[in-house]
Amino acid sequence: MEDWALALGIVLCAILWVHIFVDYRRKLNRVIPGVEEVERRKRECNEKISNVEASRVATVNQLEEMRQEIEKMEEQRVELQCKLNEREMVTIPAGTLRMGSNSPDKEDENPEHKVHIKSFLMDRYEVTNLQYKDFVDVTGHRKPIHWQNGTFPVGQADHPTVNVSWEDAYAYAEWVGKRLPTEAEWEWAARGTEYREYAWGKQCSAEYANFANSEGKTTAVTKFPKGVSAFGVWDMCGNVGEWVGDWYEVKYYARSPEANPPGPLDGTARVYRGGGYHTNRIDIRAAARHSASPNAYHGYIGFRCARDIET
Repeated sequence: MEDWALALGIVLCAILWVHIFVDYRRKLNRVIPGVEEVERRKRECNEKISNVEASRVATVNQLEEMRQEIEKMEEQRVELQCKLNEREMVTIPAGTLRMGSNSPDKEDENPEHKVHIKSFLMDRYEVTNLQYKDFVDVTGHRKPIHWQNGTFPVGQADHPTVNVSWEDAYAYAEWVGKRLPTEAEWEWAARGTEYREYAWGKQCSAEYANFANSEGKTTAVTKFPKGVSAFGVWDMCGNVGEWVGDWYEVKYYARSPEANPPGPLDGTARVYRGGGYHTNRIDIRAAARHSASPNAYHGYIGFRCARDIET
């Protein structure tokens, strides 16, 4: 009897073990495909990661090559620009300017005072639309508001660029390796050693400059050969006003340094000189001062650049 019970127990244990084994195998068969899928996905992910890493390295290398190429091109541009600057600019010799006037009606021109100016270079012409377009196209800088389809009005390539703020003019000057002239430099370049009332002399008429709305708009920067200054600079009086580097201050002349005055340290408006095509003969005088907000732009204000002489 005991042997029979033992045998029965062994059989039951065997049946139970077989049942457990079969169940385990069934569950294992369900799990194995999942594990294999996980392994497959893992291999795919690792492969993708390797490919992305290789692509990243290649992209970084390409970007570095492009960066080096851009730097090289910029160096070449700067080199060519320096050569172009030599052709575009005239040398303004050192000298002593009798700056301003004692006119009782022109407070900001008072008092007339002597200022020594060191030699420097100045653009022969006002910056033209064509020149400014090169700057806009290359740098993506803001275009003048009156331009259409990304370019200046037809037939005005050699007109002075306008609707540029002081900040725009500063950015352009920096891009071409120049700067804006100081107010004193501008007046010296316009008046010269004879302290002329206008860049060309004392007489003022439509033969010499674009003013008093005789044209009703800007004109080509080479239109008035009779209006050239003694130093060979064109269109300093009339056509468009020209931004200079200085902050505007009504009474600055009373405390201006005797040599190379840089203008006030700060202010709310910047100086522009030379009047414009719409102003009268009084406001295009070489001593006349005008001002506007540095972020404002007008259809009668442009600029020209200056540069230090390297020693």
